[in-house]
Amino acid sequence: MKKIILSIVFFVAVIQQSNATQWMTSFEDAKKLSIATNKLIVIDFWATWCKPCIKMESDTWNQPEIQELLNGFVPLKIDIDVFRKVSNKYSANRIPYVLIVDANGEVIYNETGYKDKSQMLKVLKKFTINTSALQSDYASFNKEPNAEAAMSIAEKYYDTSIYVNDDVENDYMNLASNYLRMVKKLSTKKEYKEKYEQKVDLLDDAYRLLLRGKSEKVLEILKNKFKESEIASENKGLFDFIHFVAYKKLEDKDNAKLWYDKLKTDKNYKFYLLKSRKI
Repeated sequence: MKKIILSIVFFVAVIQQSNATQWMTSFEDAKKLSIATNKLIVIDFWATWCKPCIKMESDTWNQPEIQELLNGFVPLKIDIDVFRKVSNKYSANRIPYVLIVDANGEVIYNETGYKDKSQMLKVLKKFTINTSALQSDYASFNKEPNAEAAMSIAEKYYDTSIYVNDDVENDYMNLASNYLRMVKKLSTKKEYKEKYEQKVDLLDDAYRLLLRGKSEKVLEILKNKFKESEIASENKGLFDFIHFVAYKKLEDKDNAKLWYDKLKTDKNYKFYLLKSRKI
């Protein structure tokens, strides 16, 4: 993993030393730069014959306020007539087409049509985020997609939804669910059943609802779907945390105290407690 990070840092140094234009054109290089700089990627699908695209270039992308916000992203321009593989991957049939994706190319935001400066400012402001907490997971997944990294990324995206603006929290939760589906695809049936299924269910069934403020439904799911005696040791902290926060939200002090005491035995207790204050 250290070698991966070092190679990416070297890549950034090369980019910075050259007088390259702000917009990149290589999707693979943009993903590497995204990992190294802890930024999401903005993709502008366009074509030389697209009049709205040309207008958007001058009236939107080249405006100083937009340029400033783009410093918080890795900007990538894809000419749909030149880079057909990437264009087909994202079904870029109508342009202008703007996407915001993570370092693995997973879509967080996408919208077709001309966007003026004020519209694009709102989008960029909402999705500006530092992804340093995901850097090692991105690097691992970028090198070779694997269930372990997908699981870690999914949980961190759920956590991210706690701290972002309310109008984009669902975007991050949906992205988390996408990665959890990858966990199943990237593991054998036996491996998924024995190692991942319980945590996937806790995150996608219970934690997601908890973040949406549906505490009563959370407790109902936990009661009907999970037995405390069957919770794997590595999932115990998450299990106790979800119970604690749900009861706390319902102002059930006795049960909240009961699960708080259980949570305190987990090695990540302080991390969970910090999250509980934000939910």
